[in-house]
Amino acid sequence: MTLPSFIVLLRIPFSYYLLPVFLFAFALSGEPDLYRCLDLFIILHLFVYPASNGFNSYMDKDEDSIGGLKNPPKPNIWLLLVSMLMNVVGIYYSYCLDPILAILIAIYVIISIAYSMHGIRLKKYAIISFISVSFFQGFWIYAIVFLFGQKVDYLQAMGQTNFLVPAIISSLMVAGAYPMTQIYQHKADEKSGDKTLSRLLGLKGTFKFCGTINLIIGLWLGHFFITSNQSHYFYSFLLFVFPSIAFFIWWALKVWGDTTQANFSNTMLLNTISATCMILFFTFIYFIKIYNGISV
Repeated sequence: MTLPSFIVLLRIPFSYYLLPVFLFAFALSGEPDLYRCLDLFIILHLFVYPASNGFNSYMDKDEDSIGGLKNPPKPNIWLLLVSMLMNVVGIYYSYCLDPILAILIAIYVIISIAYSMHGIRLKKYAIISFISVSFFQGFWIYAIVFLFGQKVDYLQAMGQTNFLVPAIISSLMVAGAYPMTQIYQHKADEKSGDKTLSRLLGLKGTFKFCGTINLIIGLWLGHFFITSNQSHYFYSFLLFVFPSIAFFIWWALKVWGDTTQANFSNTMLLNTISATCMILFFTFIYFIKIYNGISV
């Protein structure tokens, strides 16, 4: 059975690639509340993220491949209506949990709309779009899950020593991946007038920039775990991310020799490998904590 185009363009499976930040906050929470975390997962991954995807597709009217869809169908008014309804449901669901949480989710929704909406369209501006996506999909989401997914009050959670640095690292995680998602869209972005960071950097520049950001992540994450007497997590991290590092280097070398290799298939493969590696790593941390009965 063929799904209606508006459901396809919500790209719900694409939320998988945004799961690492959620799990990072969940794994490092001092006292995670499984039921509240499940609520947050539903709000973000089943309502807010798909609504953002749908609104973006409606605004862009994509004819070429987009994240998660090689051949996207044409959007219609139902996509806009469903996307906005899902935003409303996500905010209301958040309000039922905590009014402050609803405000934070609403701010995220507003920024995601401003990212694509004609007349504002943050994605036209390379640096502004890069900073906004990195901050809101990284630090902002980490903060939401960490502060509102615990058994303690969010003010108490904010005072925990392992809050700020991982939240910043979360933004770096997004910053190190976001330009790579744009690398095959240079012609489409040029046609639509969007000056993305990847277009600004060029193909080789995008690889160099993202490689540098990810090196910084590794060093800072290592410093964070080692100084908190959890060096075994850093060594585990190196093992878990090895497949994504290996593929990144292999792909970079391919692109150096043949620029057509900077295509949709390789981009999605890198996204899948990287997201899976990080998901497994953060899940590993959580179960080690459960086994040892300790907090990170």
